[in-house]
Amino acid sequence: MLTFLVNYWPIITFYVILILILIWRRKHWDLESKILILYRTKWGLKLIEKIAQRYREWVKLLGYIGIGAGYVGLIGISYILIKNLIDLLVKPQAVSGMSLVLPGINVPGMGVLPFWYWLIAIFIIAIVHEFSHGIVARAHNLPLKSTGFVFLGPIIGAFVEPDEKKMEKSSDVAQYSVLAAGSFSNIILALLAGLLLSLTLVPAYNYMTEPAGVSFAKYFGPEFPAAKAGIPEGAVITGVNGQTLKESADFEKAMRNSKPGETISLKTTEKEYLLVLAANPDDASLPFLGIAEIKNERGLKEQFNTLAGKILYDTLSWFMGLFKWLFLLSMGIGLFNLLPLPIVDGGKMLQLTMHKLSGKETGERRFRKIALFFLALLIFSLVFPLLKKWLGVLF
Repeated sequence: MLTFLVNYWPIITFYVILILILIWRRKHWDLESKILILYRTKWGLKLIEKIAQRYREWVKLLGYIGIGAGYVGLIGISYILIKNLIDLLVKPQAVSGMSLVLPGINVPGMGVLPFWYWLIAIFIIAIVHEFSHGIVARAHNLPLKSTGFVFLGPIIGAFVEPDEKKMEKSSDVAQYSVLAAGSFSNIILALLAGLLLSLTLVPAYNYMTEPAGVSFAKYFGPEFPAAKAGIPEGAVITGVNGQTLKESADFEKAMRNSKPGETISLKTTEKEYLLVLAANPDDASLPFLGIAEIKNERGLKEQFNTLAGKILYDTLSWFMGLFKWLFLLSMGIGLFNLLPLPIVDGGKMLQLTMHKLSGKETGERRFRKIALFFLALLIFSLVFPLLKKWLGVLF
């Protein structure tokens, strides 16, 4: 318990403060659908109005582009969810493509989401998403009632609340534009973050550093050599059999020159290990160390190994991490909001389309069947890896 509190104190403190604020301001929030807490404000409405009036035609144009991008995204994320389900069922090593976006959560293939990166990124993403809805709505002269924050358990979001009755009476293109605006803006934000990361931060980081070995994120299993030898997950491997190892190509070459059953020495930044290579489960003629998610590591160049250089390096590394998570979360949340589910933008777009194509009653029945199907897929994608892990432990 003490270790848990030490490791997760920022997250625990944040949620305790949030709960206390909600209790203190309980008269200012509403409970909707028995699970959603809505905290309504007027914050940002003047800024939304100013942007919408000044750039009305550009906003409308981007809104129209967003409609097409929204439907492409809706089809794409639906296909990904179905394919991911098939992979989970037929491929033993497959991981879920869906994950809760919470601090401290180990996102498959991405690592653990740090608290401060989560807090900053979610704030930026939520503001961009909801302000985009509001700006496009005002560009089409649709009134806004409020802005605010929404809470679903530990999941935090924001909202801009248009006048629903006025919106229902507006043109189809205006409704589609407003609905698609949030996800479209998140995808644009992700692309901008990715460009900044790849064109400025990464080149600067590469200039200051040089290859310094390889690391791995996890074991394939406790029965393989790396786990048996006690090499810690995340350890940086710098040499094999006395030869310096700088990047993954060197590591792969060293493995190719070895055989199952051979004893090798493996040097890390902390200590040196002796271990006996196992046979690869897929090809018994190949050696196997039993590590997964191998990546190159870099170290600071000698000329930057000063106090100022280390401060610059730490600052650069921090911003690289922030923009990496901003890219991943903004793209992921933007696409998630295009799923054909009732409470997200993609679902509302599909619902409106079904009503137009089949009439309100028939279209609503068909939409609910589609939404229920994808809701079941989503829940299964989130729960199945946990069930698989628990069953593996039990049996």
